[in-house]
Amino acid sequence: MRHWPAISACLLLFVLSPAQSLAQDNEALLKSPESRFRIEAAKRLAGQNDKRGTELVVKALQAEEDGHAGRNMGLALQAVTAPEALMAAEKLLFNPKKPGDYFAAVWALSGIAAGGTATGDGILQGALKKSHASEVSLRTCALEAIGDSGRIELVDWLLPMLTGVDASIDKANTFETLSLLAAARKLGSQLPEDKRRPLIEALVKVLDVAQDERVDYFTANALAKLTGKQPYLDAGWWKNYLLNGEAPADESKTVARPTFFNAVAVGTRVLFIVDISGSMEWPADMAFRKNPVTGKGAEKGPDYNHVKTKLDLAKVELIWSLTNLPESIHFNIIVYETTHRLIDEKTEGLVPAKAENKTRFANLVRALKPNGGTNIHGSLMRGLRMTKKKPVEGDVALDKKLMADGVDTIFFLTDGSPSWSDDSTEFAKVDPKWGAIGNGKFCEGDAILADISRVNTFRKVVIHGIAVGKDADHELMKKLAEQNHGQYVNRG
Repeated sequence: MRHWPAISACLLLFVLSPAQSLAQDNEALLKSPESRFRIEAAKRLAGQNDKRGTELVVKALQAEEDGHAGRNMGLALQAVTAPEALMAAEKLLFNPKKPGDYFAAVWALSGIAAGGTATGDGILQGALKKSHASEVSLRTCALEAIGDSGRIELVDWLLPMLTGVDASIDKANTFETLSLLAAARKLGSQLPEDKRRPLIEALVKVLDVAQDERVDYFTANALAKLTGKQPYLDAGWWKNYLLNGEAPADESKTVARPTFFNAVAVGTRVLFIVDISGSMEWPADMAFRKNPVTGKGAEKGPDYNHVKTKLDLAKVELIWSLTNLPESIHFNIIVYETTHRLIDEKTEGLVPAKAENKTRFANLVRALKPNGGTNIHGSLMRGLRMTKKKPVEGDVALDKKLMADGVDTIFFLTDGSPSWSDDSTEFAKVDPKWGAIGNGKFCEGDAILADISRVNTFRKVVIHGIAVGKDADHELMKKLAEQNHGQYVNRG
């Protein structure tokens, strides 16, 4: 009798059909600590195109915390075409009970949207009707999925929402509005140029009636993507552009004043995250001095006369930016190398840009010394925890305090590529240029992008990626800015 469990297990394997055995294998793989196995299991289960397999994938998504895995597992659902299976997914998705369920909804609806079935489109339309008064809603999830679908015909769904806006847009759910504008930017940029005008006209109307600074910025960003013009915040400029097809002579007056290099602060809560790793002591390439992007010539911009190193350049630009911050802004500075810290560790929150604060922080900037490696993920995550009062612990993706009081804009500067992360425990390899690289998952650029994308899916913090020097990971900074609605600055 003591051997009965082993014998019964063998008998069970014997009586199971190959299909049943494979289904059990896939179900077990959905719980694997390896993301690649979870993704593969989701693809296999979705490929079954039945109710049970689809339910298993959606339930796994509701427990998933890895942004890269979640997105790819959700995209597997584009293989599901059976109406019964899709309706089973809808039943699970339309009853969110915890914050993670909203991420599952985005990932699953992205796959359903990409599938392009009549039943799937009906589910998306149903989600668009699930609006909330504040914070995140299923409508927000559907708009994110539509933007990620790549289906340009769905622009026709967005146009009525954009053309129907009025002055009440500022009292509406800001997160829904920003997701709508982000979707318009993504799909609109894929439209043939001769099909873009109705979308451009709708966006100009939004810019004309909205007073919310973040809505203005996202709208201007979308217009810039669709037209190849600068992200002008003046609706009058865009009206003239539609009428005349060219910019007015005084177009420079419509450009918002840059605050760090040539990237613009959005909102009133601003954070600077600056690399002070050992390589920041290397010489700065000052060829750009012939045509500075910050300010208007040497008289009104930073003084570069004493800049020798990349850290010197960062200091000069940062001090100039601090000096010109209006008092309506609240700000702080994080510096990072192998570790990361607030530049003033006694000041946990954001401080008003009063003269005494700007002077105090400028003096701390002047005292910075280069040292250590490059912890990009850790410093970004620290920044995404910041509020006016103090950092928030736990998962920062849907925290109510952060949604209401977190940073609006992050200026992220680096001269290198990730070499350490908070999840690193030891060095795993040696790069010929950068030396020892940690074994952490978040020493990889793709993992960093996936995690920040998950955290920032709904919050819509504008993250500008500023790459200093030719050795910086320009591709990472470009992707970081693009996926987080910011500007990529090449100071190489």
